[in-house]
Amino acid sequence: MKFRQTYLLTAAGLLLVLQLLTGCDKLKDDRNSITDPFLKITLLELISADPQLSTFREYLGKTGYDIVISSSKNYTVFAPVNSALASLDPAIVNDAAKLKLFVGNHIALKQYRTADIKSETRIEMLNGKFNNMLNTSVEDAAITTANKYASNGLLHVINKSLPALANCWEFINSSAEAPAKQKAFILSLFRKVFDTSNAVITGINPLTGDPIYQPGTDSVFANLFLNRVHDVQKEEKQFTVFMLTDAAWDMENTKFRPYYVTNTADSNALVTGWHVVKDFAVDTLYKPGSLPDTIVSKFGTKLPIEKAFIVKTVKTSNGMVYIMSKMNVLPASKLKTITIQTEFYSATSHDRRSNTFFRDRYSPVTLLDFKDILVYSHGVSLFNIRYDVKEVPSIKYKAYWVAVNDFQTATFQQKLGIGTATSTILGYVNVDANNFNEVYLGEFTMSTYSPVLNIYLTGANSTTAAVNPLVCDYIKLVPSL
Repeated sequence: MKFRQTYLLTAAGLLLVLQLLTGCDKLKDDRNSITDPFLKITLLELISADPQLSTFREYLGKTGYDIVISSSKNYTVFAPVNSALASLDPAIVNDAAKLKLFVGNHIALKQYRTADIKSETRIEMLNGKFNNMLNTSVEDAAITTANKYASNGLLHVINKSLPALANCWEFINSSAEAPAKQKAFILSLFRKVFDTSNAVITGINPLTGDPIYQPGTDSVFANLFLNRVHDVQKEEKQFTVFMLTDAAWDMENTKFRPYYVTNTADSNALVTGWHVVKDFAVDTLYKPGSLPDTIVSKFGTKLPIEKAFIVKTVKTSNGMVYIMSKMNVLPASKLKTITIQTEFYSATSHDRRSNTFFRDRYSPVTLLDFKDILVYSHGVSLFNIRYDVKEVPSIKYKAYWVAVNDFQTATFQQKLGIGTATSTILGYVNVDANNFNEVYLGEFTMSTYSPVLNIYLTGANSTTAAVNPLVCDYIKLVPSL
């Protein structure tokens, strides 16, 4: 027996279908009405037919891009008019590689209609660089004739050429305009850095479960500025980079050198230079017209931008470089308070995980929830918890903690060990019952910069449970400037 399937459409559903069909027909009609004459010709033929694009057509032929834009792929070509190419540097025109880089900066491997680009959009070009497009403009060029269809893409005619600029890293690395001292310092920062992307795993650590890598395969040779600050060679992103004239570079290094004292002059210069330069790039594009008075770096340092000290502005393919004759970064901005959340520790003197508690608490002082650590009834004299604090400047610090004794009525004592668990730099401090306030512990001076400073939360020299607990929410080290 055969059954006939019946489909019922509501009036609203029928109307929606009709609207969709009508919309599709209209889109087809619009495209056909505009582009029908050109659907059988390529972008190259479309460009060749326009006398005002003859110079660009010539360059397409010289670089081989004429064959590229005759293929069946979809491209967008931003073709400069002849007058826009009249002053093109002969050093580009007469150098095959430079000319190919230049012409490739005008061809994108996708279709970009002006009506679709309603906010500034980074579009990738065939030379690997990116241009910013917004409505009827691309970079500094205006699109004078837009959306001319061909069988394999779109043609936009523009009134200016699109130079293939160096990116921020290429400027630092290669440009004679880059200030010499900061440039030399950045280029001295090539090191082997930990990178497991291509590492060979030879086993698993039975204690931690972490992979064990074949020696030599778990690191790459890279520049610390690119690796730890921002990878300013990436074309798809945009950056703002600050470089100081040699005199300004010397001034900043002289100012911060006392805070990074080491055992030798060379290492002092290296550590100081690193802490100066690491703040001089941000992953946000600030054009000259939108450059604020203060920019905050990746590391939280405030950079005061006094426009009177900008001696040169360099546009790159992925941002801006500002060369400054002065950048007066305040020590109070760079040398920050160190806050240690004590539940995140590095090690303990004894394995007392069964006696360790991570507690959720509420503070009647701050009116906020917090989490602290409590080690109780562990039975160890001078039991301690170690914290590894990285990159501690040579400066005087005032120490504080919040340690909430709400688990017993008896007062007990604990201390901070600076460098060692039993250090006497700071003494034992009472932990009174139900005190939620921050407690001042004393001050200490770092005579030299420490790449890793060990801080210990150390219990009493007793095995009695009520005498030797450890409890803490956070430890705070405030620089005295």
